This record gives sequence, structure tokens and C-alpha cells, in this order.
Amino acid sequence: MFDEQTSEVVKITLPGTYGDYYEIIEGRIYQFDSTPKEYLLRMGWWEKLFSAAPDPLGVTDKGRIVSRQRFIQGDPDPPQEEVDQFLLDAGAVAVRQSCWLWKKADHESGIEIWIGDARLDNFVLARDGMVPIDIRIWGVPIPAGEEQAG
Repeated sequence: MFDEQTSEVVKITLPGTYGDYYEIIEGRIYQFDSTPKEYLLRMGWWEKLFSAAPDPLGVTDKGRIVSRQRFIQGDPDPPQEEVDQFLLDAGAVAVRQSCWLWKKADHESGIEIWIGDARLDNFVLARDGMVPIDIRIWGVPIPAGEEQAG
């Protein structure tokens, strides 16, 4: 819902739904539901990577998380090639580019930040550059042996 007074988009999770994430198991992609804690953690990772994350405001009496995100003016649905270059410039690497799945190691925290649904309709090309507006983001421990890489 758009708040005209503040030029922000108010987002409310669906009942019992806090997003999802993916894992690659034996070469196949599997989708899993996120917990409320994971939903809130991903907003922090989103902000750390892209500085445009929704800001959590609270929880409704029915357990739905309410957040706000500034409205981004610009061209919706930028070319996928520009989205991909934006992710590369942010230090992410494609895991399965054809599935819009990327990751970036955060060696300081020991976490790989995974970015899913990184397709053109989840980004806006604003005056100041590319801005993600509706991506999936989650973290997993950096695999053993990769802690010092990159």
C-alpha cells in the first residue's frame, strides 16, 4: 500500500508467511519457508548490501510483520543485463543466473548472503542507479575451506 504523505510503500506479510529461501541440494534447487526471525534478518543483509531495504515497523496482533520502504522513482523492469551487472558490481557471483540466484560472501560475519528472485521486475533503475525493491535474501554459513577466499 502506498502512503502518499510519506512517499513510502507499506508492506505487510501474509498471515503465517515470511518469505522463502532456496538451497541447492545434490544439484537441484529446493524452496523453504522463512521464519519471522529470518525475515527480519534478511532486511539487515539487504540494507548492508544495497542500502534500500524495507524498514521493519512492528507486528500486527495476527503476527504479520509490517515494514516500510521508500518509494523508488525510476524505470521499472530495467534490462536484465543491467540488473546482472549491478549484482556483479556489488560483489555478488551468479550461482544459477538463469534462475536469478546469486550470492556474496561476507567474510566479516562468516555468512554467504544469497540473493534470489534477482530478475528485472524486482528492480528499479533510479536516477542514482539500480535499486532492488522486492528480492529474496538470506544467509548461510560460508562453507568450510572457503572462509579465507575472496
